Amino acid sequence: FLGRNEKKTVSELANKVESVLEVPTKQCKRLARCIKNGTAFHHSGLLFKQRSLIEENFRKGLIKVIVATPSLAYGVNLPSFRVIIRDLKRYYPGFGAASIPVLEVHQMLGRCGRSDYDPWGEGVLVAKNEDEAEELIERYILGRPEDITSKLAVEPVLRMHTLALIATSISREKSLLDFFSRTFYAFQYGDTSLLKDKILEIVEKLVEWRFIFKENGKLKPTRIGKRISELYIDPLTAHNFIVALERTEDKKLTPLSFLQLISNTLEMRPLLNVRTGEFTELNEIIALREDEFLQEIPEEWDLSFDGFLRSVKTALMFEDWINEMTEDEILSKYNVTPGELYGRLQNADWLLYALHELTLLIGKKELLRHIRKVRMRVKYGVREELLPLVRLRNIGRIRARKLYNSGLKTLKDLKKVPLESLSRLIGPKIAYNIKEQLGEKVKRPKEEKQKTLVY
Repeated sequence: FLGRNEKKTVSELANKVESVLEVPTKQCKRLARCIKNGTAFHHSGLLFKQRSLIEENFRKGLIKVIVATPSLAYGVNLPSFRVIIRDLKRYYPGFGAASIPVLEVHQMLGRCGRSDYDPWGEGVLVAKNEDEAEELIERYILGRPEDITSKLAVEPVLRMHTLALIATSISREKSLLDFFSRTFYAFQYGDTSLLKDKILEIVEKLVEWRFIFKENGKLKPTRIGKRISELYIDPLTAHNFIVALERTEDKKLTPLSFLQLISNTLEMRPLLNVRTGEFTELNEIIALREDEFLQEIPEEWDLSFDGFLRSVKTALMFEDWINEMTEDEILSKYNVTPGELYGRLQNADWLLYALHELTLLIGKKELLRHIRKVRMRVKYGVREELLPLVRLRNIGRIRARKLYNSGLKTLKDLKKVPLESLSRLIGPKIAYNIKEQLGEKVKRPKEEKQKTLVY
């Protein structure tokens, strides 16, 4: 139930949520329709601002119901009197349907009856029949949550921590092993012999990759190893970047060259899935654009080929983005929601920055301009010709394209055009803002007030 004042407020909220992007997607419009009725859906595919607005207005009691994925249960203090969990099984790739962990269900139910908001709350598990109800009570109400396990032995994590320790505080292998013997992993498993063997292997790899060196029995970081640690990327990713950068001489450098390189990393996972019907098309693209890839293309029978294909598809999505494909078009073509897209774009920006820093350190200065340009295009989602325009505040990709297509292609063009002409094109407020950024003294436009109709 929404009161009269609430209806007006949720309508205003719905308009805010719908207009987060310059051009609203189908998902934005669908979400706005829900909010007008006092409900919302919440998942990682929404934009950060949309999620924040939903959470804030649910706390206020304006949004009455949220249908959400489990991500809302973690790290968000979102109080609710009642939590209903409809499905207690989840599909896991390679395993099939399996019960949701007890700990996760407790986390979800922990949203209800928060002491700061309610004296008590209701947690509801939906069972299909009496037998399943008994099973749910046994597992989730009376059952014991799973033990927390250390993930330290996961190799990428171990590589990063090993390099970080050598780069900052530890200089001897014995001290390194002693440090890991005092971790939660060691406490939990007792026998750390396998972990020690793995650490020593990683140390040898870091020496081989020239990220550290041994001198008088001490471990010391190289200049590049120290920078990799500061960038907080997997040393294997850094090694693959350096190997690829050394292969640029005979390559045709395009944005795809760098976009595929950053896509084929652990940091960018999970990569986009390749559907059965896409194998032929992607193979054709790889064959046609073979000289653009900086990484060696695996043979089709190699285990790494599937991962390479997925990295190419992910890179093609980024390429479409910098060629000004809209969020809605990307959603239709790649099944990637705006929230997921912007999350991946943040990752891409971080990895392109890391790639730029490594390029500088290995002395490949001729590549820097290419990487900088790709990074700028990824940030703004535009073709190269729009870069001068999108650097202005409040000029996104849509307005920049409108200005460019109207013949205003540079900042000089914008200085020459009269304020009135610019106002007709993009509105008086934005036109004034542009002129102000360009250092011109112009008269601030009057804010139009709603006129009262007189009968």
